[in-house]
Amino acid sequence: MTSHHPIRRYVDALALHLRKLDKADAAEVIREIESHIHEVIEQTEARGEVPDVDALLQGFGLPEMLAAQYVAHIRTGAPPPAGFRVVQRVTQTVTRGLYYSMGAFGYSVAIALLLLAVAKLWQPSLVGAWSINGGHSVAITWSGSPYQDAKEILGYWLVPIALLVSTWCAVLTHRVMRILQVLRRGLT
Repeated sequence: MTSHHPIRRYVDALALHLRKLDKADAAEVIREIESHIHEVIEQTEARGEVPDVDALLQGFGLPEMLAAQYVAHIRTGAPPPAGFRVVQRVTQTVTRGLYYSMGAFGYSVAIALLLLAVAKLWQPSLVGAWSINGGHSVAITWSGSPYQDAKEILGYWLVPIALLVSTWCAVLTHRVMRILQVLRRGLT
């Protein structure tokens, strides 16, 4: 097990020199550095080796020098310290993946609900929301009643409900994607 005292001292010194930044930016830098330190230590220990914490911390440089690089990057747009680019790239990838996944999922649900409403108008006896098991379960089907003793519970009310939920889902998806797009632009 590794002693975390040198790490705590290094991070505290770094935090002291990051006071020029607002609290949120300084906290993000501290989280990034701590995360990287602990990740390297865990990887070293997983290989069965004893991590050299002092050498690891020396690799970051003096806390005041590292803090100065981050301050310059955040305030003036100077090139970021080496590890910062990696974190930005990962964040962009996650945000891009989330953006496209959200779009695919949200719009797929909206389209499915729209098709459900249209199908109810086209074949009303085959499409519906059915109460089964004595009212303990509900099934929405496109192929008629799932059981002989099932009762349709919405009738034609399924159409406006499905259209409203479809619209709500599409609008919500659009808004979330707009927010994610802004976040993506802000990270590049």
